[in-house]
Amino acid sequence: MHLPSITPILRQPRASNAPSRHKLAEDLAWAHLYRAARRPAAAAEVVRYFDDNPESRERHEALYLIACETLHAKALADEQSQRTAATLRMIFVVVPVRTWRLVKSVVLSVPATPEGADEAPTARPRPRGVRARSRVGALRGNPEVAREVDAVTTSRSSNAA
Repeated sequence: MHLPSITPILRQPRASNAPSRHKLAEDLAWAHLYRAARRPAAAAEVVRYFDDNPESRERHEALYLIACETLHAKALADEQSQRTAATLRMIFVVVPVRTWRLVKSVVLSVPATPEGADEAPTARPRPRGVRARSRVGALRGNPEVAREVDAVTTSRSSNAA
């Protein structure tokens, strides 16, 4: 059995199989663009370009999807960042300020002690009813009030008997 020779295959010109410099540069540019589409700023530009050119978007759908995915991930990260900032603001700003206001209101509601509070007070508080009795005593000086007070006291004493 005779095997075919591989010599005709080897003698074919290699130039037809090798990509041109232009094709290599184009492939490198696309590879760079695919890497760049992972950055939010570049992804926004890619999405804007493909939104304006639908036929290009159909030819390079994977690049468009990568760029859209990047923008979506950035939006989610921004939302998470805002929630984290709000939580930290609550912990380090709002809670201490409210605590300070509460402490201040409690401290201000407690009456201040005068200097020398350790010493005995000079004026004693009046027992209950002393003010009313002194007022009645002052009014008894008036003859009309005295008659009424006497009438009330006599009616009480006659009811008690």
